[in-house]
Amino acid sequence: MIATIPDARTKRTSRPGQQTQSGGSRSRRRRNVRDAAAAAGFLAPFVILTLVFQYVPLAVLARDSVHQFTLFNPEMAEFVGGQNFVRVFSDPETVQSLIVTGWFMVVFLAVVVPLGLLIAVYLNGRLPARGLVRTMVFLPVVTSSVVVATMWTFMLAQSGLISGLLSSAGVPPINFLTNKDTALAAIVIMCVWQQVGLAAVLFLGGLQAIPADVQEASEIDGAGPVRRLIHVTIPMLSRTTVLVVVMMTVFSLQVFAPAFIMTTGGPEGSTNFVMYHVYRTAFFLQDPGFASAISIVVLVFALTISLIQMRLLKMKWNF
Repeated sequence: MIATIPDARTKRTSRPGQQTQSGGSRSRRRRNVRDAAAAAGFLAPFVILTLVFQYVPLAVLARDSVHQFTLFNPEMAEFVGGQNFVRVFSDPETVQSLIVTGWFMVVFLAVVVPLGLLIAVYLNGRLPARGLVRTMVFLPVVTSSVVVATMWTFMLAQSGLISGLLSSAGVPPINFLTNKDTALAAIVIMCVWQQVGLAAVLFLGGLQAIPADVQEASEIDGAGPVRRLIHVTIPMLSRTTVLVVVMMTVFSLQVFAPAFIMTTGGPEGSTNFVMYHVYRTAFFLQDPGFASAISIVVLVFALTISLIQMRLLKMKWNF
């Protein structure tokens, strides 16, 4: 009888450790696949909404900006290349709207950012009914811009509340919204009133994130409230300041309701903000291609100015 010796090349045996390692690897891969599928399922609706309502409109905007057509006959669009972009900087009314928006942005930021910081410092103290005061400060932010604009229209009218108060002090009644010297300033005041609560709440969050021992150390060193604010608080609020400035800049470039409801861009174009000019150009003047080019220019300007602000406000103290 010939004994049969198993061939080592045909019969393979695996060690228990190798089987465990291989099974664990397959289990990890299956778990990663399940996790990725679950994450994709949760993210898919938001990704789809972002594509449909942000990136697709941007693509359509870019396409329309190089065409000339009307909303009545969009199928007869004529390709004009960069002609619409040249018109942005040569059309007097468009240039005026850009200048008005620029002035509004500068004055609005110069008022709302420091005022929001001061209110936040005040609210960060130990105040009675502090929660109620914070709610009152933030309430205008969540109020509809249409409601705010309508309310301030009645207040700033010649027979409104503010003119009545001035009349009681012996000042003749003034219609702030029909005077080109006061219309833009009145809208700035209204927008500051509405948005300063948001700036204050953001600064308040930044103040509460500053370590208490830093403030205590500066107080022990003899720094007064003003010096602590300038040399300790403001430098440590660098990130919050960048956030507030960028958000307020974007808001100032998107102002539409005040011009639409309160002044219709007047008087003499003194409140003809660029977004209202885009709306008027597209729907009243029937030139959506040119309006799309203006929107592209404003978008590029907003991105550029935001990047510059973040670069200028970037400091070495980050918390």
